[in-house]
Parts: sequence; C-alpha cells; structure tokens
Amino acid sequence: MIIRISIAAFVSLVSGFCYLSGMIRLMSGLLIGFGFFTSLIFGIIFVLPNNENRLIFPIHGNGASWPFFLLAICLIMLIIYLFLKKSDPAEKDQLAASHLKFMAGGLFLYLCSLFVPAFLWFPSEEKRLAVEAGSLGIDVFIGVCIYLTGTGGALYLLYRATKGATEDHPDFMRRFVPALFSVFHLDKMPALVAYLLIYSPETYVIFPKIAALALAAYIPISVFFIKVSSDSHSAS
Repeated sequence: MIIRISIAAFVSLVSGFCYLSGMIRLMSGLLIGFGFFTSLIFGIIFVLPNNENRLIFPIHGNGASWPFFLLAICLIMLIIYLFLKKSDPAEKDQLAASHLKFMAGGLFLYLCSLFVPAFLWFPSEEKRLAVEAGSLGIDVFIGVCIYLTGTGGALYLLYRATKGATEDHPDFMRRFVPALFSVFHLDKMPALVAYLLIYSPETYVIFPKIAALALAAYIPISVFFIKVSSDSHSAS
C-alpha cells in the first residue's frame, strides 16, 4: 500500500512539474489519453463473458459496451484535435484576487459536484431493500446529471482563473491551474465515478450506461485542457 501511494504521489508531482515547466499540450494529451484507455478498458470488460470468478475486474451483471467504445472514439478525436490545433493569441489579464477566487470557486464546485451526488449514488441499505432497481437507477441518473453540470461549471471557473498573468510570467495561471488539477488527480474523477457505478459486489446492482455517462465527463475536461493549451503562448 505504501509503495502504491508513493508511486501515485510521484506521478502526480511529475505531471504537475511538467505543467509548470511549460509542457502543457503534451501533459494534456496524456491526461486525456488516460480517459481514452479507461473507456476502452471498460468497453472490453463488458465484451468479455460475464463471469464473477474471473480474476480481472469481475462484474455482477450485464451491460452494453458500445457507450464506452463510442466515448473512446470521441476522446481519441479530441486528442488528435489537441495536437493539431494551433495556439491562439491569449488574452492577458493582470493577475488579481478575482483569478484566485475563480480558482478556489472552481475547485470547491468540482469537489461538491463529486460528493453531493454520492447521496443519490449510494443510498442507505434500508432504501436499497425497500425500492426496486429501476427507482435506484433514476436516482443514480439524477446524481450523474448533477455531477456533469457541476463539473462543467467548475471547469468554466477554472478556465477563467487561467487568464491571470504577470509581466514576467504571462502563462503563470495557465500553468499553475492545470498543474494543481493534475497533482490532486482531479482529472481522474470521472473514472472513479464510473468504477463505483460498475463494481458493486455488495448489492449486485450496476448501472453500465449511466456509468458511461459519468465517464463522459472526460469530454468537458478535454475541452478545458484544449482551451488552456491553445491559449498558452508556451504550449508545447
């Protein structure tokens, strides 16, 4: 466990330093690529025969694989667009308290969009036993919609925060905000949500299509990285 935590901490610090050093486009492509491989793996899992005793990610139900493969196609197209898109002239706003407020508000909203819907995703045991799986699915779907809406709003605030610059460091916030985003693994939250909606050994109730919808949060995250990369003068 300690080794795994150390490796995760090392990887997060490396990604943060890469952003701070100016490798914005490259690191953005790698982070979006993680979403692509996650979608691909989830799709393959549902293509394989359903066997609860298999060693690699056993699931407790059936589900369609095409939403995950469709999302993987969308993400690989966004990665290609990221590297083909030329940098646009970026607006230079003098770094002010408003940019820090945008960043703090974006991070707070991002975390709220993750934890608030958890009450709908993981109901109490009494409620699970009292209602049908269809009713639980509606609650989970509403929770995912709240998550996607909150994520989109949070990314908008974080993008506004990247506009802050100084005379000596015109790309200061454009490097710092995505570095902070990657250091705390916030880009991997859609994969975590999808995993929790698919892997349910206690209840044996899974929601594959809703999990694919939650994983689609990688699309606004990808758009955020593309905008930051194309706005940055030092994108590489």
